[in-house]
Amino acid sequence: MYIRAEYRKDDQLKYISHLELMNTFRRTFRRAGLPVAYSQGYNPHIIFSMSQPLPVGMVGYNEYFDLELKEKISFTKIKKEVNKKLPFGLKVSEMIEIHEKEKSLQAIVNTARYRYEMSFRDELNQQKVLENFLSEKEIEITRFRRNKDDRMIDLAPMIYNGRVLKDDVWEFTISTGSSGNVRPQEVIRALKIKTDGLVKEIPLVNIERLGLYVREEGKLYKPTNKDVLKKEVREK
Repeated sequence: MYIRAEYRKDDQLKYISHLELMNTFRRTFRRAGLPVAYSQGYNPHIIFSMSQPLPVGMVGYNEYFDLELKEKISFTKIKKEVNKKLPFGLKVSEMIEIHEKEKSLQAIVNTARYRYEMSFRDELNQQKVLENFLSEKEIEITRFRRNKDDRMIDLAPMIYNGRVLKDDVWEFTISTGSSGNVRPQEVIRALKIKTDGLVKEIPLVNIERLGLYVREEGKLYKPTNKDVLKKEVREK
């Protein structure tokens, strides 16, 4: 049985790393008594994978993982037992069964939505600043890379949407994943450059990931939406 689950990582656990988060889930599955499947070989491990990592210091409200079980169990029982054993700040909310040959989350998730608590040097028309930014044909910034040469990238084609939710709170929908990845803090850095410092850089704790999506023909779908799964799953 292959399952895809949606969960949230709240403020209480925002400072744990992606590796620590994966280990937390693995321990939870074992404590919950789930019949998890293990890989073959000298060092077997639970067959389990997650969507794109959250940066340390950021919360995520619609995150995902895939897990293989050796036998079928009701989703109600899985959620009940897992949520009972998870630490405060983690909660599984939704599950579906997927085909064993379904593409991985890392392969299909290509879009993310973020909410920013903004900071400005002076008072300004926030809606106008955002509209001017989104109308730019090129938004070039330097991407800093660890142990590699820095390089210039153009964010313009990878920022799909932006809106002012209320004063000092903005939302951006941006590309993520292997096909084109925008780091959430790069959007703020680009805004700072384009506004000559009127928009100030903010720490990661001022940014929340609202959700991860599969973007097809301009529409956003959850990775648990059957419309984006393989044909044989929908017909099963």
